[in-house]
Amino acid sequence: MDYDKPHLTYADQVAKMQQRGIVCPDQDAAIGLVEMVGYYRLSAYIYPFRELLPPDQRQKVSRAHFRAEEIRCDTHVSDIESLWRFDRKLRLKCLDALETVEVGLRTRLAYVLGRRDVFGHVHRESLEPDSCDEPSKRPALGAHHAPADRFDEWIERYRKLESDAKNEDYVVHHRGRYGGELPIWIAVEFLDFGALARLFQLLRKVDQNEIASAMGVKGGPLLGRWLRDLNYLRNLCAHHSRLWNRTLTYKAGNFNKTQVGEDLQHVASGGSREKLYVPIACLAYLTRRISPRSTWPLDLRSHVKKFPVIEGISPGRDMGFVEGWESLPLWSAVPAKG
Repeated sequence: MDYDKPHLTYADQVAKMQQRGIVCPDQDAAIGLVEMVGYYRLSAYIYPFRELLPPDQRQKVSRAHFRAEEIRCDTHVSDIESLWRFDRKLRLKCLDALETVEVGLRTRLAYVLGRRDVFGHVHRESLEPDSCDEPSKRPALGAHHAPADRFDEWIERYRKLESDAKNEDYVVHHRGRYGGELPIWIAVEFLDFGALARLFQLLRKVDQNEIASAMGVKGGPLLGRWLRDLNYLRNLCAHHSRLWNRTLTYKAGNFNKTQVGEDLQHVASGGSREKLYVPIACLAYLTRRISPRSTWPLDLRSHVKKFPVIEGISPGRDMGFVEGWESLPLWSAVPAKG
């Protein structure tokens, strides 16, 4: 099908919203919102206000096609803006906690691997043989050969990040004074969340378990899965993607209740594992274990309780928040002072 939608001015975009039934009492304010956010981005927040299609007409255009073009009666542009602003603040709050987890992971990974081998991140023999030798699934990129295994894949990624950081003061200082490889406690400073998660997957099992234990998790493989999920969450937030009602690419796996503290055991199995609640609960759990005085879980609870009052949508239905979540210890416990 040929694409035939024309370019529209901001005023025309607001007029289109009005034609669809969205009430815009302040034309200038509506135009300002479209100029700031963009009509296409706003359309993701308009979508929940569209009427549901009859069951036999859903998913005919695409697997995500559930709603008609018609907007629910008495939908105001302020409703749409409130939902967008809620989601924006949700992303910023998640990034705050993700920073705590990322820095905490850097610190523990550098400590444990550095004790084994100062340059363990580039020495295959200091990592888990079975994990390093696992064949790479990544194809060749351009003129580059495809990496043979996961260790080669890691080294390729590491060298790229190392090159990108070559002008950082701490790298220049080390190169000028010592030359050679960077020790792990320097290298972790330029590893992004995804690279840290990859390196964690290559650690020896005993090292994985030690890091996981320090973060309140019994078993390195479980923490490794969480890091994958949180890296995905981090990318969504960093790229300003819609978050609040997203169906996640990585469905949160079940785990044994004995692997975590009592405050997280309610998400060990069941629930809407393709929704946001499980990974955000894991994020709250890790944040509190890394930084015991953190008020982030309380701050997140306060924000979610301000979810816009809109018929047909809610944190429970669209984000997977369990009934009575706000009174659970994970979200209600006040951190110790001092």
